[in-house]
Amino acid sequence: MSKVCERCGKGPQVVNAVTRRGKAKAQGGVGRKVTGVHRTRQLPNLQRVRLRQGGAVLKVKLCARCLRDLQRT
Repeated sequence: MSKVCERCGKGPQVVNAVTRRGKAKAQGGVGRKVTGVHRTRQLPNLQRVRLRQGGAVLKVKLCARCLRDLQRT
């Protein structure tokens, strides 16, 4: 199952998840320390939508932004 918007091509992003410990200096601590960094995926907010195009009904996956743009027009 594809996790890509069929209109704009937005897909999963790979980002760093940073794990920290300690108390912030602003709150009276000695500062936050990074204890681990690992990679994680952020998925787009895809919705299955039925669109009518030329008399035929198509089922497409659209991200929330494309869906909102379609509703505005």
